[in-house]
Amino acid sequence: SPLPLDEIADAMSDTGFIVHGRYDLETQSGIGTRAGLTEEQKKLFSYFVPVRGMSEQLVDVLEQDKNCTNRKGTSRTGNLLIIGNKGNGKTVLAVDVVKAIQKQRDIRQGKVAIVTGESLNKKRIGDIFRKLYGGALIIEKAGQMNEKTLAKLNKAMEQDTGELLVVLEEQRKPLDRLLTSRLEVPIFINDELVTFGQTYAQENGYRIDEMGILALYSKIDSLQREDHAVTVAEVKEVMDDAIAHSQKASAKKLVKRVFGKNTDSSDRILLSEKDFNI
Repeated sequence: SPLPLDEIADAMSDTGFIVHGRYDLETQSGIGTRAGLTEEQKKLFSYFVPVRGMSEQLVDVLEQDKNCTNRKGTSRTGNLLIIGNKGNGKTVLAVDVVKAIQKQRDIRQGKVAIVTGESLNKKRIGDIFRKLYGGALIIEKAGQMNEKTLAKLNKAMEQDTGELLVVLEEQRKPLDRLLTSRLEVPIFINDELVTFGQTYAQENGYRIDEMGILALYSKIDSLQREDHAVTVAEVKEVMDDAIAHSQKASAKKLVKRVFGKNTDSSDRILLSEKDFNI
């Protein structure tokens, strides 16, 4: 049967790293830099930089990985545990951290695989490690791994893995004594969800105007319930709907866009209040 996450983390290592997972994009642009992220890293972690404390803790994780010198070709130390609620971007964060660590380790085109703990119970872990040699293995829902799988995982990590990075994802917090560095994806407040929406729009060639931002706030607030906190996955759906609505522009609006009257100075298409009130 599946093991509790604290037992899994305790069995793996006591030297791994845990990733715990109102903002105007312009005024918040310096947060990551002040925390110590490079411009490249700040861009990579664009969805998480504005979130309370994430930049500082990401810097801590990257520094600890840089200073971890006792791997000796194995995966016995320096691995990662990402904790956060469902829908709050754990896998996106995991992939981003893997990219940053591989860049830091000067690993080019490192192989990365994503599996669930349940599916790992049915696979040959030794074969996976050989195929991913020197890359990274991201295990979603790590609490689904059973005792037999965990034993095989531990054995494989003690071998020559090319210092393959193992990343565990789960929703529950382990005990404080288990790992040395902690970074948790929090429950996002409305301001942070709006910032996520703005960043998502920007990366897809759009920008939300002032009334559109107010409409997005209103939309998010209507989704919040006492027994349910809105996730970034839900905000992504809201943004996708708004973008789809915007794309159904009339011929008249398309003409305006040609002449730059419905875009900003960076030629991003503006999303307005009506795109969210659908």
